[in-house]
Amino acid sequence: MHTAIFIPGLANATRPGKSFTRVFVLAAVVLLAVFGLTFAPSGSSASAAQTIAQCNNVANTGGLGLNCDVTVVNNLDASTGVASSTVTVKECRAAANTAPICTTATTSYDALTTSVNQCNDAANGGGSSVICNVTVTNNVTGAASTDVTPATVNQCNGTGAEGPEPTLSCDPFPASTTSATITQCNGSVNGGGASDRVNCTVTPSTTSALLPVSINQCNGTANGGGSVVTCAASLTNITVAAAPAPTATPIAKNTLHDSKTDGFNPAPSDDAGAPVFLGIGALLLAALVAAAIGARRISARH
Repeated sequence: MHTAIFIPGLANATRPGKSFTRVFVLAAVVLLAVFGLTFAPSGSSASAAQTIAQCNNVANTGGLGLNCDVTVVNNLDASTGVASSTVTVKECRAAANTAPICTTATTSYDALTTSVNQCNDAANGGGSSVICNVTVTNNVTGAASTDVTPATVNQCNGTGAEGPEPTLSCDPFPASTTSATITQCNGSVNGGGASDRVNCTVTPSTTSALLPVSINQCNGTANGGGSVVTCAASLTNITVAAAPAPTATPIAKNTLHDSKTDGFNPAPSDDAGAPVFLGIGALLLAALVAAAIGARRISARH
């Protein structure tokens, strides 16, 4: 027969151990969370590029007027990939050559607007009037290069057949670049009518590989007899290069120290915020050690 021996305090001996374990686990979780937030990768915009399309395949009854405008402002930080755009569209309709009724809307996107298509295959009834404009401004910052090139143009080809000369007032002309940045007023106003009934202009425009944008408007449009077209496009790229990396300034020679310390330069930090987070981590680690010591002391007392 075995006799149980009761030792006071033994039944509760594991409680301090449990307390220590709980404190240790809690401190470890907090420490991991802080380091996870510190070194987690930063996010960037992942929205799809926007395409603007308006006033296409409309007003094909004779004697109608169509007046449509699109204004786009793109913003891109090339160093982070963060992008946005603001687009204002205006559409006006009425009888040809009369004051139209207009609607205007402005929309902001968390993405770039890279394509504008308007006033295509539209107003093909006789005696129609078409006035359409596209203006795009691209603002790019933090780029490794600021190179921009002249935008290519394809306009006023296969346009203005029949009727008294001159039928075309296009600038630039001739302009027939395949897959051009700006394509407008092609295959349009072929029904005959007054002279100078085709007025299509591309103001001096640029393009950039960092933010390519295409403009297509007034193609296959106003082919009824006696129709007129006035269309204009503009594409501007404003690119600002990334600031150069700062150069470390050598510390002046200290004559109070020997040659082993002269010219000492502190190592540059890649992350300005790292010392702060490392300080927090050190505090948490100190709290963890203090908790462990406290738990051991409680255990020793029991």
